[in-house]
Order: sequence, then C-alpha cells, then structure tokens
Amino acid sequence: MAIISSLEKDQIEEIAKAIYEKFEKETGKVPEWVKVMAHSPKILKEFTELFKVIMTEGKIEPYLKWKIAYTISDMLKCPFCVDVTIKMLEKFGATEEMIKKIKERKDLPEKEKEILELVKDITADAHLDQPEIFKKLKEKLTESQIVEIVSVIGLFNYINRFNNTFGILPE
Repeated sequence: MAIISSLEKDQIEEIAKAIYEKFEKETGKVPEWVKVMAHSPKILKEFTELFKVIMTEGKIEPYLKWKIAYTISDMLKCPFCVDVTIKMLEKFGATEEMIKKIKERKDLPEKEKEILELVKDITADAHLDQPEIFKKLKEKLTESQIVEIVSVIGLFNYINRFNNTFGILPE
C-alpha cells in the first residue's frame, strides 16, 4: 500500500476517468501507481500519453525498450517496476535465462551490451560519465534512435523513483 492514498474512480477528476477506464478494460484493474498519480490528474494524463509514445512508437524495437526498462528497474530496486518489466519481457518471449543475461549484460549482441552500459551509466547518477560509450553508439545508431533510448531511460528513471518513493509494490 502506498504511503499516500490511492484514489478510487469516484474520487478522481474527469480528466483521469478515461485512463482508469482504459486500464480496467485492458487489464481488469487500475494499478496503484495510477491511483496515486491521479492526485495530479494532468500529470497522470500526460505521463500515460508520454509512456505510450516512448514505449510503442519509434525506431527502436519495443523488446529492446523493455530490456532497457528492466535494467533500470533492477538497478533502482523498484519491486513494482521489476515485476512489470519481467512480465513484459516474457510477453516478448524472454525466458528466465534470457532475463538473467539481460541483468548480467552477458551473451547479448554487442550493440545491446553498449546500450545497457549507457543505461547503467546514466541511471547510476543521472548523467553521462562514460562518453566513450556514447561515442560508440553514435557510430551504430542514428541520433533519432539515441534520443529514443535516452527517453526510455528518463521515463523509467521517473516511474521507478515515483513508485519507490510512494512504496508502490507489485499487485
């Protein structure tokens, strides 16, 4: 249970109702983080829209985006986010062994290892300490792809810290 109240559908502003209904329709329930974020319905609305754009659109395949998300969640030790990212990786066909390889950054394509090293570097202290990683990626990725990757990093650093701060646990 979160350290602040989780708002039920009858307690929220109109702007958040469509978000609750979407979650109810797609998953059968509204996640606690949504119920907590609903204290600021405009943030909830914009966050869910940003999440959708970052995680489902673009030039980086969603499976890699979820590998990035898992790496961040594991680093920041967010139980809720680790749970969700593992479930999403499994939807993409990842086995327990593959998830372990992602965590350890072993037996992955070189480009993925470098991307996950960038994720680790940025997530550790919120800035780029190893510019050589970035330089290598610029040789293999377009600037548009790099922006997407850094956007996933920012998005999941935010939601992990949000959930950790409010004590939101897996459901």
